[in-house]
This record gives sequence, structure tokens and C-alpha cells, in this order.
Amino acid sequence: MSLFLRPDDKQRIELLWRQSPAAEGLYWGLLNRAMERASAPLLGASDTEWWYHAAEFLSDGAMALALKPAAPLAAWLRSTILAIVRRPIDDWVGPYFRDHDADPPIGHLETAHLGWGVALAVDLAPDIFTREEREEIFDVLRKHCIALCLRWLDGNPIVANWHCVMTAGVALPAAVMGDEDALKRAKHEFQKGQDIFQPDGSYAESLQYGNYAAYAQMLTWESLVRHDPKLSTSLSLDPYARMPSWQAASLFYRKPMSGWGSQPVPRSANFNDSSAIFRPSADLLLHIAVRCRDHAPVEAGLARWLFDQLYCPFVEQAPHDRATFGLVNDFGFLTIPLLPLACDPITPEEAGIPLACGFSCGDMIARDNWQGRTVLAVHGAGEPLHGPGHLHADLNSFILVHNRERLLADPGHTCYRTLVQRLIATSSQTHNLCTFAAEPGPDQPKTAPIEQDKSLRRYFNSSTREAQPPVVRGGKRLLLSRLDDVTAMGSEVAAVYGEPIQEFSRFWLLCGSHVLFVVDHIRSSRPVKTTWNWLLNNRDGQLQMKTFRPDRIVARRGEAGMKLFHMAGGKMHGPTYAHIHDAYHPLPAKLGHGSPGTGTLMHWTEKNALAERIAVHAICMDHYGTIAGWHLKSEEGYAVVLDGPRGSQKWKLRIQGEELIAEEAIHGRTYSVKPDKNAAWKLTRI
Repeated sequence: MSLFLRPDDKQRIELLWRQSPAAEGLYWGLLNRAMERASAPLLGASDTEWWYHAAEFLSDGAMALALKPAAPLAAWLRSTILAIVRRPIDDWVGPYFRDHDADPPIGHLETAHLGWGVALAVDLAPDIFTREEREEIFDVLRKHCIALCLRWLDGNPIVANWHCVMTAGVALPAAVMGDEDALKRAKHEFQKGQDIFQPDGSYAESLQYGNYAAYAQMLTWESLVRHDPKLSTSLSLDPYARMPSWQAASLFYRKPMSGWGSQPVPRSANFNDSSAIFRPSADLLLHIAVRCRDHAPVEAGLARWLFDQLYCPFVEQAPHDRATFGLVNDFGFLTIPLLPLACDPITPEEAGIPLACGFSCGDMIARDNWQGRTVLAVHGAGEPLHGPGHLHADLNSFILVHNRERLLADPGHTCYRTLVQRLIATSSQTHNLCTFAAEPGPDQPKTAPIEQDKSLRRYFNSSTREAQPPVVRGGKRLLLSRLDDVTAMGSEVAAVYGEPIQEFSRFWLLCGSHVLFVVDHIRSSRPVKTTWNWLLNNRDGQLQMKTFRPDRIVARRGEAGMKLFHMAGGKMHGPTYAHIHDAYHPLPAKLGHGSPGTGTLMHWTEKNALAERIAVHAICMDHYGTIAGWHLKSEEGYAVVLDGPRGSQKWKLRIQGEELIAEEAIHGRTYSVKPDKNAAWKLTRI
């Protein structure tokens, strides 16, 4: 009997898809794409290298064949599986850039993925193979997949998403074959892998890699529990089961995106290596919506809400060949059998996610309303990190969204084997962030910009195999608070720059839907020149930007407009033609990669090196035309005064020592941000 599709699963599926148009769409979407792939030889119908879509094509094809037998699909699946099984072990190691010199061979991500796809095909469609062919397949799974994945687990101490993926490369084939020794090891590694996630369900690498790691943990859990149902009570899904809160808070909006078809495409807070069009994998969301409905009902309901928002009725949101590696997530082979068992949805409001929320990975996200106009996402200092990796030099950077447009954006990430990714996309200079230049001495050459350090890892102890304590990247969250329609955030991250930077505290005051004050406290042990970098979104060539030297930018795109005012006396320079990437692709110059000019970088650099300063930037946001009615005014005693169109709004900022005071002048409200006697920063109404 199949582990992943039992007779009662088929009955529930048939009942549901005949009652639900959304479920019916998923059913036929899976069948149609599987049949389309079967029309091409082997794994050829894709613009990625075959390793990257093998598990997806094979698992989809096997599930489609199990649900609705078709001779062409059966012939394609059988010939493709046997061709993969009979490839040399070197192909199971992975592409050219993997380690092909190890003796004995060691596995990589591609090894695990091939094992998933081959094992699922045998589980879901065993009758297309002869007994001798099944024995041949199982022998290869033992020698070319499980053995290689175990060697990786034995020899690599890094605590990161790889550990979860390689564990699933052991668990799924072992469950299909009934290999008890390998299953015992997979159970142990699954429990170790749970420590890769932050306690609140967020993840130190990024949304995208958090989803990828949790997807692999899901495969291991489902394999272990389907093989031995008694394990369901002892194998906890925490903390990755708590991930939907972070994913829901990080979701900005959904609308069509040029180059990606006519259906709504999500945009999310893509800090570190993450896709701007990130949505969680449907299989993972429904796994949580089914398996957590009793012990974590709110998270289960949020997972179902995310699934409904992002996959129904948007079945044909292409591409469909990058999902299992977590590059462009999609629904997969588990979506249809899990959907009939899923709980009812719970919205973020019903779940009690606040309008200003923070997560232990360092992300802080504020919005004016869950159906509102403005979202501010900050990547600040977090708690000790459980699974760092794929980091950018971007602490205290942020993304600003208004009227469903990313005005100030994150560059995202691109093919790892390009210089753009290695040298540019991860750099502090290409984020909404500060860089510094120390003044050279009389006989010293000009120094390179001082950027953040992004090299950080956590390891398993080589002797005990226990994970080291979570690692501290450096910095501290100073403040996250909301009163009325004012949100205050603060983060200090000097440690990630190192000497001579001694303090880089950045405060954000989001005032209603239209005004943002950004205040930087910067100190250094010797004078430095600060450069403020601002990355504007021009991914589709639709940015309209005007510069008004020396101190302001007016930018418009779509239905949104923004004015950015520099109040620190620096010299404006730019534009620098930068990059905005939509999504990762393993090959260069593919859909998702931004070309030069998809991002527009503007800079202000101090005219004189200083050891200490407080710098203010003021940003106002409104509709495309209405933004013209916002004006910067000068009033004695105030750092900034912003007047809204026709006197509708007026926000002022003054600074008294460390205290920031924001005044809403129309209705007479005043808010203070300052540290108390215990040095804890607070937002109060005065």
C-alpha cells in the first residue's frame, strides 16, 4: 500500500474536488502539467538544469498517475525513473560545482532531491515497474542516495537548511523501502534539525530558506509518521509550525507583475537571500493546517489562510519547474491529499498578529492596517541566531511599501555563480543603509567603504554532535511599539561594522499612513564620512524620479508617490544603476534576474568626516498625483515639518538630546521616544 496516497485519501479527494472549484482547479492543474511534461523526453521540458526540477516533475507525475492512470504518463514516468537510476553515481552527486573528488562520494542537495523523486514514484506508482526493476531502484536508492546523504550528515557540521534537506534524503527513500536503521537515524536528525529554526518559528537565513528547510522537515515528518503512525505524538512540529505568523506578517500584497503573467503575484519582505515574489510552499502550508489543527490551531488556521490567499484560485501561476528547491514555490504532490483534511482559515486579524510585530530573526514589520496602504519592513538586530547563512550586509536596512508599490526596495538575490550576487547584491552599499569611509592619514591611501560583516555560521560540535549555542550576530533591538497610528522601531548594529564604528542606532517613526521619519545616531572612535544609500524600485522601468539638489528626491511608480528629504547636509550623488531581482534562478540571465538599472541607487555623502552625528531623513508617501501636495517647511526648534495636501496633515519632528518628539499638529497629539532610567527605549504619548 502507498504511504503517500491511501484508499481513503482518494475517496476524500474525489468528494472534495467535485464540491470545490478551487480544489478541482488544483486537481486538474496537477494532471495537466504532469501530462504536458510527459510529452517531452525524460526531464527536458524546463529551462533549468535537470537536477532542479527532477523531484518536482517526478512527484507530480507519480501523484497524477495514482489519481488518474494514463498510459503516456506511465510510460514517461517509468522511462525517466529508470534513466535516472542507471545514471552514474557522479550524476547523483550533483552539477559540476559540487564536490566530485570525494572518495567515497558525498551527497549534496541534488542527491536528496533525486532520492525524493525516485522514491515517491515507486511508492505512488509501483505497478509500472517489474519486481526486478523495483529491486534495482531500491539498490540505487540505498547506495546513491541514502549512503551519500548520510556521509554528508556525518561529515558536515553546519547548522543550516542543508541539514534538513539531507535528512529528508534519508527519510523518504527509507520509509518507502522500510529501512528501519535509516529511519532511526532520520528520526534523530529530524529532531536535531528542529533547532535550526528560531523559537518563534522565524528563521535566521530568510523567508525563502526558512520555507525550504521546513519543507524538508515536512517530508521527513510525513515519511516517518506514515511509516509508523505512533510517532505522530512524539515528533513535534515546533518550532517550524509557528512559521505562518512570520510569513503572514511579511506578505505585502498580491497583484500582477510584469514578466510573470496576468495572475496576482505575491510580494514579501525579501531580506537576505529571498525572492521578492515569495509565497510559502502549498504542501508545507497544508501540512501545518492538517497536522497542527489540534495543538496549534491558530497557526494551523493561518497556514490555511495563506494557502487560500496565495493558491486559490491562482492555480496556473507559472513557472512550475522551480518549486522543490525553494526557488519559486508552488503546490506539489501533497497538496491534493492534504487539502480535504485541512482546518478552516484564520485571518491575521483573527489570529491577533499586531499591526507592528517583530520576530527573533530580527525582522520588524509595521503597517497602517491589514487592508491598508503602507507597510514598513525593517531588518534589524535580532535574538541569537539558530541557523544563520545566506546573509546580506543589511542590518538596519528596510523596505517601504505604499499603495501596493515597493518604493524603497531590497535588491533580492540572483544566481550564486555570478559576480553580481557575490559582490553587489549582498553589499551594504546596495541596501537602504549607511556605509562609512575612514579619513586616511597623511601617508595612507584612501580606504574602502566600511561595510557590515555577513560571515556567520553555527556548527554541530565535532565530538558530541550537539549544536553549539545560537550565535550572536551583533546589535540589539532598541524599540518596537505602537500607539494610536504611530509606530516606533529602533535597532543598534555597530558591531557588524566593527571599528571604528561604535554606534549605529537607527530609529523609524511611522506616523499614520503617509509619513516616516528615519533618525540615525552614529558614533565612531575616529572621524568617518557617512554615505546614506537609497535603493528605489525600477525593476520594470516604471520608476519616475526627479532629483532636487541638494536635499530631496521625488519618486513615483504605479499609483504611489514618495518624497524623500535629506536633512543631514550631505552631498547628493547618483543615480547608480543597480539591480532589483524578483527571484533566484540557478542559471544566469533567466526570468527573475534584474539587469543593471532595475534598481536606482541614490546617495548622500557627508562633506566632512565626523565622530558623532544625528542625521534625519523624512519621507512622505501618497497617491501618484497627491504627493505633489506634500511640502517640507522650516519652523524654529524642529528638525522636520511636513505639511500634507491642502493642510490635511501636519507632522513635526524635534530632537532634544536623545529624545525624539513627533507632533501631529492638526489634532494636537504628541509622542515621545526616549530611553528610561534602565536604558530601555519607550514610545509614550505626552
